Amino acid sequence: MHTIHTLKIRKKRCSLVVIGILFSVVSLSAQKISAQVDSVLFELNNFKITTKKATAMGAVLYDAKTDSINFFTKNKLESNKCEVFYYSYYNPLSLVGPFYSYEYGVNSREACGPMGNSLGVITLDLRTMQNVTLQDIFTKESLLKALKNDSWIKELAQLNNITISEIKTYKAFLYFLSEAASMQFLTHSFTVLDYNSATNEAQVRFVAQEYIGYDHNKHFQLGLTLQPKEDLKEVFKSQIDFKLGAYKNGLIK
Repeated sequence: MHTIHTLKIRKKRCSLVVIGILFSVVSLSAQKISAQVDSVLFELNNFKITTKKATAMGAVLYDAKTDSINFFTKNKLESNKCEVFYYSYYNPLSLVGPFYSYEYGVNSREACGPMGNSLGVITLDLRTMQNVTLQDIFTKESLLKALKNDSWIKELAQLNNITISEIKTYKAFLYFLSEAASMQFLTHSFTVLDYNSATNEAQVRFVAQEYIGYDHNKHFQLGLTLQPKEDLKEVFKSQIDFKLGAYKNGLIK
């Protein structure tokens, strides 16, 4: 299995000046984007995705406009000495049967604090509105095999004098990654890139948030080849409405 990003342990982080310039551009871009009219991206039965909002069975999954209202309500300033800023976004990633994956991100500055950001990926079951995990959809055997064979994980284990064959469970892998790489891979943070019905193998992107300094983060991706569980094979064969890359997003295919 291949890793999307190359390992760079203790690499020199971007300077504050460069990040400041980048997020000044983000601020200006966000102001233009926020003024755009909300438009429909996808609609099927009682599920609807627009550029700023998603709803299913009458329930709101996310709403960028509501996010902004809540932020500015919470951060009302007593004086105008410092400027606050907020911009959130959501991008659809994949929809396989009832399993919907989307990207979210927030750029913000509160009171007189620095500009910062957070981002991530969530996969949920539209029937229950609850997050679903890799273990819920894919076999344990294929998940452990993919993680043990990933080139970046192998290198990380070697650098930390860890025998990768001794890591026996998915939970142990997550603990190892959080300790060795200082990144948190959440079990619901994944999306589907492709599926091969002949081999019953799905190409999956497992995504973490990587801290790059000065209150800023970026996506870190692992590319895994996983097998859907037996009772979900038909869902993958005939109910993939869209996959990663169908809509604009911040991940790497």
